[in-house]
Amino acid sequence: MTEVVIRNEELLDTLNGFVKEFYNRGGTLHPEMCVRGDGEEYNEYYCKEEYLRECLALPEPVGAPRQHYGQPIRHMVDHDPSWKDFQEKVKYEFAARLGAHTSALLTYYPPGGFVGWHTNWDANAYQILFTWSLDGNGYFRYYDKANDEIVTLPDVPGWQCRHFYFGAKEEPEHHCWHTAFTVSPRITLAYKFVNGTKANVDKDRQARYLRDMLIEEIETQ
Repeated sequence: MTEVVIRNEELLDTLNGFVKEFYNRGGTLHPEMCVRGDGEEYNEYYCKEEYLRECLALPEPVGAPRQHYGQPIRHMVDHDPSWKDFQEKVKYEFAARLGAHTSALLTYYPPGGFVGWHTNWDANAYQILFTWSLDGNGYFRYYDKANDEIVTLPDVPGWQCRHFYFGAKEEPEHHCWHTAFTVSPRITLAYKFVNGTKANVDKDRQARYLRDMLIEEIETQ
């Protein structure tokens, strides 16, 4: 998981505009719009090593998270169609602006929000992740398989950006086990540069090229 420094003021202004609009629309947690896993809402257990070890022992890796507590944009639109234009703007128009293939995630996490350990093999791609935190009281965490250790990356107030390749089911060497937890309001946007798999040499090269172009833009003032 690699950090990307957001220096592009125009891009940052756009991201801040999304947060402002989200709050102006009254987008903070609505029980009927949120999605839960099988556990309790405020349960950091699913972000800890014990649960990761349980997942690693399963017959096959976890693609989409089984335990989570948050408010994805699709649920917001399903319960209140007035959110459709916001979804179009952030999920589709902004993806096109970034040169991304599609959006993988647009989710609001309330205090106590989390997403349990998973790999995203069901949405494999090179991904750029933008995360906004109200005051930095949260974290992103991933499993360093080579060293058999968990790496915790603290949130910061405002926006931060990371990128990584999430391997397909048939690419276990590229599975990225990861999780996140927050005590403060948090919003995550993720955008995909689809390569099929690394076996698709030309498509993989093109996806990496487009991703790298975006990273350069993000880091350029």
